[in-house]
Amino acid sequence: MRKIIQDKNYFVFRDSDGVLGFTIKLYEGIPLNPRFLYDEKGQIFLLRRPGQLILLDDLFEGFASVLDKSRKVRFLETPEDSSEIVQQYEVPVTKIENVVLSQEQIVSEENSLAEALPHSA
Repeated sequence: MRKIIQDKNYFVFRDSDGVLGFTIKLYEGIPLNPRFLYDEKGQIFLLRRPGQLILLDDLFEGFASVLDKSRKVRFLETPEDSSEIVQQYEVPVTKIENVVLSQEQIVSEENSLAEALPHSA
Protein backbone atom coordinates (compact mmCIF):
# COMPACT_ATOMS: atom_id res chain seq x y z
CA MET A 1 0.00 0.00 0.00
CA ARG A 2 1.43 3.36 -1.01
CA LYS A 3 1.92 5.77 1.88
CA ILE A 4 0.76 9.36 1.73
CA ILE A 5 2.73 12.02 3.59
CA GLN A 6 0.52 14.32 5.65
CA ASP A 7 1.88 17.86 5.90
CA LYS A 8 0.01 20.06 8.38
CA ASN A 9 2.59 22.85 8.43
CA TYR A 10 2.07 24.80 5.25
CA PHE A 11 1.08 28.37 4.51
CA VAL A 12 -1.48 29.46 1.88
CA PHE A 13 -1.54 32.89 0.29
CA ARG A 14 -2.87 34.65 -2.76
CA ASP A 15 -0.06 36.17 -4.79
CA SER A 16 -0.17 39.64 -6.37
CA ASP A 17 -1.07 38.06 -9.74
CA GLY A 18 -4.08 36.28 -8.16
CA VAL A 19 -2.49 32.81 -8.16
CA LEU A 20 -3.00 30.79 -5.00
CA GLY A 21 0.37 29.94 -3.46
CA PHE A 22 1.50 27.31 -0.97
CA THR A 23 4.67 27.48 1.08
CA ILE A 24 5.76 24.00 2.17
CA LYS A 25 8.87 22.51 3.68
CA LEU A 26 11.64 21.41 1.36
CA TYR A 27 11.17 17.80 0.26
CA GLU A 28 13.84 15.46 -1.04
CA GLY A 29 14.38 15.38 -4.80
CA ILE A 30 13.15 17.73 -7.48
CA PRO A 31 9.47 17.91 -8.47
CA LEU A 32 8.80 15.83 -11.60
CA ASN A 33 5.61 16.65 -13.50
CA PRO A 34 3.83 17.74 -10.28
CA ARG A 35 0.04 17.82 -10.02
CA PHE A 36 -2.27 19.55 -7.55
CA LEU A 37 -5.48 17.66 -6.77
CA TYR A 38 -8.43 18.64 -4.61
CA ASP A 39 -11.83 17.16 -3.89
CA GLU A 40 -15.26 18.39 -2.82
CA LYS A 41 -14.46 17.69 0.85
CA GLY A 42 -11.58 20.18 0.80
CA GLN A 43 -8.81 17.60 0.82
CA ILE A 44 -5.80 18.81 -1.15
CA PHE A 45 -2.92 16.77 -2.49
CA LEU A 46 0.38 17.54 -4.15
CA LEU A 47 1.63 14.73 -6.35
CA ARG A 48 5.14 16.12 -6.26
CA ARG A 49 6.85 13.34 -8.18
CA PRO A 50 6.04 9.69 -8.91
CA GLY A 51 5.66 7.86 -5.60
CA GLN A 52 5.62 11.08 -3.54
CA LEU A 53 2.07 12.11 -2.67
CA ILE A 54 1.61 14.81 -0.05
CA LEU A 55 -1.72 15.36 1.70
CA LEU A 56 -1.98 18.96 2.83
CA ASP A 57 -4.27 19.44 5.80
CA ASP A 58 -7.79 20.55 4.87
CA LEU A 59 -7.97 23.80 2.96
CA PHE A 60 -9.65 26.84 4.52
CA GLU A 61 -13.14 27.22 3.02
CA GLY A 62 -12.40 30.72 1.73
CA PHE A 63 -9.85 29.31 -0.71
CA ALA A 64 -12.14 26.63 -2.16
CA SER A 65 -13.92 29.13 -4.40
CA VAL A 66 -10.54 30.43 -5.60
CA LEU A 67 -9.46 26.89 -6.48
CA ASP A 68 -12.65 26.30 -8.47
CA LYS A 69 -11.57 29.12 -10.80
CA SER A 70 -7.84 28.35 -10.83
CA ARG A 71 -5.96 26.60 -13.58
CA LYS A 72 -2.69 26.57 -11.63
CA VAL A 73 -1.25 27.05 -8.15
CA ARG A 74 2.25 28.00 -7.08
CA PHE A 75 4.45 26.08 -4.64
CA LEU A 76 7.41 27.50 -2.73
CA GLU A 77 9.66 25.10 -0.84
CA THR A 78 11.75 26.36 2.06
CA PRO A 79 14.00 24.61 4.59
CA GLU A 80 12.36 24.31 8.01
CA ASP A 81 14.96 26.56 9.64
CA SER A 82 14.95 29.30 6.99
CA SER A 83 12.66 31.51 4.92
CA GLU A 84 14.90 31.11 1.86
CA ILE A 85 12.96 29.85 -1.17
CA VAL A 86 14.86 26.86 -2.53
CA GLN A 87 12.34 25.72 -5.15
CA GLN A 88 9.42 27.51 -6.77
CA TYR A 89 7.14 25.93 -9.35
CA GLU A 90 3.66 26.19 -10.78
CA VAL A 91 1.35 23.20 -10.83
CA PRO A 92 -1.84 22.57 -12.82
CA VAL A 93 -5.02 22.19 -10.75
CA THR A 94 -7.31 19.18 -11.09
CA LYS A 95 -10.59 18.70 -9.23
CA ILE A 96 -11.22 15.05 -8.38
CA GLU A 97 -14.02 13.03 -6.82
CA ASN A 98 -14.09 12.53 -3.07
CA VAL A 99 -11.08 10.59 -1.85
CA VAL A 100 -11.51 8.17 1.02
CA LEU A 101 -8.27 7.45 2.85
CA SER A 102 -7.57 4.97 5.59
CA GLN A 103 -5.34 6.04 8.46
CA GLU A 104 -2.98 3.21 7.47
CA GLN A 105 -2.20 5.02 4.23
CA ILE A 106 -1.20 8.29 5.91
CA VAL A 107 2.14 8.93 7.58
CA SER A 108 3.11 12.17 9.27
CA GLU A 109 5.91 14.17 7.69
CA GLU A 110 8.19 13.21 10.62
CA ASN A 111 7.52 9.50 10.10
CA SER A 112 8.01 9.76 6.34
CA LEU A 113 11.60 10.86 6.93
CA ALA A 114 12.21 7.96 9.31
CA GLU A 115 10.82 5.49 6.77
CA ALA A 116 13.11 6.88 4.07
CA LEU A 117 16.26 6.42 6.15
CA PRO A 118 18.13 3.11 5.83
CA HIS A 119 17.75 0.83 8.83
CA SER A 120 20.79 -0.77 10.38
CA ALA A 121 20.71 -4.45 11.31
